[in-house]
Amino acid sequence: MEQKFCQSCGMPLVEGNIGTNSDGSRSEDYCGYCYQNGDFTLDVNMNQMIEFCLQFTDQVNKETGWNLTSQQAKTQMQKIFPTLKRWKEKDERSLTEKATHLLSQCKEVTLASVNADGFPRPVPLDKIHSLGCNEVWVVTGADTEKVADFRFNPKAGLSYSFYGDSVALRGTVEIITDDETRKRMWQEYFINYIPGGPTDPNYVLVRFIGSEATIWINQEFARITI
Repeated sequence: MEQKFCQSCGMPLVEGNIGTNSDGSRSEDYCGYCYQNGDFTLDVNMNQMIEFCLQFTDQVNKETGWNLTSQQAKTQMQKIFPTLKRWKEKDERSLTEKATHLLSQCKEVTLASVNADGFPRPVPLDKIHSLGCNEVWVVTGADTEKVADFRFNPKAGLSYSFYGDSVALRGTVEIITDDETRKRMWQEYFINYIPGGPTDPNYVLVRFIGSEATIWINQEFARITI
């Protein structure tokens, strides 16, 4: 009998790892790690799937007796994955639409301020809201060093990434302090950082708007003005 392979991750299809269709029947094409109840378990593109699978290289080596390095495994997947059913269909979205989706996948961004001496200060922060591929909101304290930097110089950089795909932006920030917006954007877990709640004077929002983007998504690269 001909060996079948998952048309998403390339794994051999054997008893015990077969995916399921929406009606509960066995999938002819996908493993259960990639496909359950008629839906893919990971909302990723081909490049992201390769990066995701790389973390299991040691496990694959153990099960197969291979001795592949991560780079060798990646090279193999880059050759095989374009031939798989899931990745043969061309993604017709524009690059900015892909970047918007990438941002929606990210819970954290890195925001860089510039201090009075001209040195950048990148800080990882939780993303609390985003719009498009270039507008990001974060929460912080009015007494922080980055807010002091932004009051002196509103120019900023912001980047986000997910399983090997990334977007780096240059733009400006706005410090939001009005009560209506602060209450509207308040989330319960903020209390861990802002003990005074939504009316705490130390609670501020930072709204970043990017005007230039460097994008690397699914092996597609571009520098664009937004």
